[in-house]
Amino acid sequence: MSAVTEMAGSSDVLILQFAEGRRDLPRVAMVEFASGAAKTLLQLTADGQIVRGAAVLSAKPHKDSAQWSLQPLSEIHIGATAAYDEDHPLVSFARFTTAAGEEFSMPIGIAEKHSPGKRIYPSTPARSSKAGRRKPTVDDAGIS
Repeated sequence: MSAVTEMAGSSDVLILQFAEGRRDLPRVAMVEFASGAAKTLLQLTADGQIVRGAAVLSAKPHKDSAQWSLQPLSEIHIGATAAYDEDHPLVSFARFTTAAGEEFSMPIGIAEKHSPGKRIYPSTPARSSKAGRRKPTVDDAGIS
């Protein structure tokens, strides 16, 4: 079975690799960044899907494909709130961080209360530089 997806209007596409569980076969979705990224991420999260890979494809519709760029994402964070403007004092956002460290965000909706949000990609907890290191143990003879 094959499918063809046509993106009209937007030049940025969010590419997501996701699965129901860590060992399940992953699927790939491509959504227009401006109009569908936040909705898709919220739906995947609500359905219990795990995002296993993500990138933003900047594909200018009137440019040669050699001018397109693919930016792998290192983190996706959804639902964090911040002040927006006088009419919308509290808005929730989706924040994206590229592998190169560039951050950008997009509003998801009006929020009722402050929230730190949730990191949905990568799905494993961030480890500090000291995480995973064990101190050597010293036996009774003083040998480690």
